Amino acid sequence: MTHTVLAIGTAALTASGCVWYLPAIADLQAGADRPRSIRTAAAACVLWWAALALAGGLLLALPDWHPAAQVALMGLVGGTALRVRALWDRRGEQRESAARWSALDVGPVPRGGRPAAVALAGWLVVGAAVASLGAVAILLSDGAGLGAKVALATVSGAGVALAFLLMGLGSVRRQGR
Repeated sequence: MTHTVLAIGTAALTASGCVWYLPAIADLQAGADRPRSIRTAAAACVLWWAALALAGGLLLALPDWHPAAQVALMGLVGGTALRVRALWDRRGEQRESAARWSALDVGPVPRGGRPAAVALAGWLVVGAAVASLGAVAILLSDGAGLGAKVALATVSGAGVALAFLLMGLGSVRRQGR
């Protein structure tokens, strides 16, 4: 594949990424109207997309792909560091907000919504359906022998069902039920 094709693909990908980087630019322009964590996350998003756009330009301008890959990698690493910092700031903002609300002493928050058993049952039903459909797809596929397909379908189905069980338990725990 030539550099021109890669550059055109990178340009198309960067153009379609405007649904992420344009709101991030708006968050950055808002300045102190946005919390620090939002601004840092927006800076990470803009850095990721800017590095990708610059890498695409380098693919067109230079005969070697290494500088473009290095710019893309530096943007990925820098953006990831900013995103981690944004998560750190967000946790601090949440702690501060929780402390402010607890200072008001409003009492316990009334519970609403579904009971824990119904919420967990919903996760389990969806998990069982997804696991079953995946197992059926594996069994109906062409390729390996029947024994290998049955083993793969069993292991993958159990893994998917376990993942949904864990997500359901986490969801119930986060709801405080």
